[in-house]
Amino acid sequence: MPSTGLRERKKNTRYKSIVHKAEKLFLDKGLDHVQMQDVADAEGIGIATLFRYFPKKDKLIVAVAVANLEKNIGAFRELAGSDHSAYERLENVLDYLTKDDHVQPNNGVKFREAFESYASFAKSPLQDIQDYIDTQKEISKIFMRIIDDGRVDGSIRTDIPVKETLITIINAYGTFGNNIALKSPISYLEDDVTPRKQQRILKEMLLSYIRS
Repeated sequence: MPSTGLRERKKNTRYKSIVHKAEKLFLDKGLDHVQMQDVADAEGIGIATLFRYFPKKDKLIVAVAVANLEKNIGAFRELAGSDHSAYERLENVLDYLTKDDHVQPNNGVKFREAFESYASFAKSPLQDIQDYIDTQKEISKIFMRIIDDGRVDGSIRTDIPVKETLITIINAYGTFGNNIALKSPISYLEDDVTPRKQQRILKEMLLSYIRS
């Protein structure tokens, strides 16, 4: 008979596999058009088994959103904990937020955009949405290290509300990068005003404001 630890590991593997299959279906068909039976079929399990993991579709959607965010936590920790100055670390974070998205928006960008739109139009808060919020807070705490170190190494201005400014910069740059990446197939007014150039200009504007 399998041990409790083995059963838990198998359960965790199944959980991750369901979330992975669900994300692919959501990206292919859209959040509103995927049925729980579709997910069960993709995973090769019965619908009753799926409901033991996720009793409601919204719980599955939030689980995918949380997993989507968590994929970046390791990279954020590495960037925030590097030996570079706080200013250089912030610049590296901004580069990471839009890495390669000017060529082809990745699935993480696409899903986050779809999820946040879905959540904003929900008639009531999605079940387990606090898990998503808590994951965002965890990421924010990682960035707080850059703030603290910036006060010490003098690479970031101290005459501005540093915490609020840093969070605003990261949110604004990430949102802008995601937006233009998703709209890249649409023609722009000027052929030479590429998404990549817009990103570079915005990054320079934001960084120049906080540079000591």
